[in-house]
Amino acid sequence: MSSSVSLSIGTNTAIAAAKAFGWFLTGSPTLFAETIHSIADVANQVLLKIGEVRGRRGPDALHPFGRGQEKFFWALVSAVSVFFIGCGLNVYHGVHALLERTTVEPFTPLVLGLLLFSLALESATFAVALREIGGWKGALRDRSNTTVLAVLLEDAVALLGILLTLLVAAVSFLWGPHAEFDAIVAIAIGVLLGGMALFLAAINRKLLIDTSDQDIDRIATKFLAEVGIPAQISSIMIDDKRSVVFVRVRQNDSHGRSLADTYALGETLKARALARGKKIEAVYWKFPASVSM
Repeated sequence: MSSSVSLSIGTNTAIAAAKAFGWFLTGSPTLFAETIHSIADVANQVLLKIGEVRGRRGPDALHPFGRGQEKFFWALVSAVSVFFIGCGLNVYHGVHALLERTTVEPFTPLVLGLLLFSLALESATFAVALREIGGWKGALRDRSNTTVLAVLLEDAVALLGILLTLLVAAVSFLWGPHAEFDAIVAIAIGVLLGGMALFLAAINRKLLIDTSDQDIDRIATKFLAEVGIPAQISSIMIDDKRSVVFVRVRQNDSHGRSLADTYALGETLKARALARGKKIEAVYWKFPASVSM
């Protein structure tokens, strides 16, 4: 289970309440956008937690390798909800505020304090998610851990949203409320949410369509070359931590090698992959008709 998801549900609930109170006091479109943003984050992280819980169910007759891909499905649902709720509502409200020229109350020290409180909480959850995914290198290298990646990106956008809101607060303190600038920032936050949602949706869609683990493919290809077995390797990810491997052995008349112990070879390949941080659930072999077993 991901600790960053559970932590984010709690912190974002508190942040949503703080922002909602600030919006109630000021009527700021940016604070409304940030309130919707945090509420959407809570809902999305609940969806990610559902995916984690359902994904832990073991194999059965219908799902012989378990339900690990539930995480990808619920992460996709989360991304779609961010796009339609977070992005859609924020852009609509921002455009409406820009056209209607609504009255905005000045930001108060209390509201500023609530924003700084939200910034501290978001920074803490962002740090936890970044550590859990293995730092920036881990985030760039392994995009299959979509649950933690979603939390990381949501927290990153949330931090940027709070900083933009603090910019609106600074303008309010220095020159008084500017409804047009406030509305433009609200639209910008909505667009940021939309871009993040599309990015996450694209990753999860890819992982749900029989995606191979290219690291495992390279490990298996190198291993079989070392033991002198000419083969075509392909893998399928069954969740973010497990894959199955298919080894299609090619005809090799020059060696005439007899592959009698495929089980031992498969176990050795599993151990080789595990040493590189990759888990192979099963290895399936296919031989040409002329190869003796």
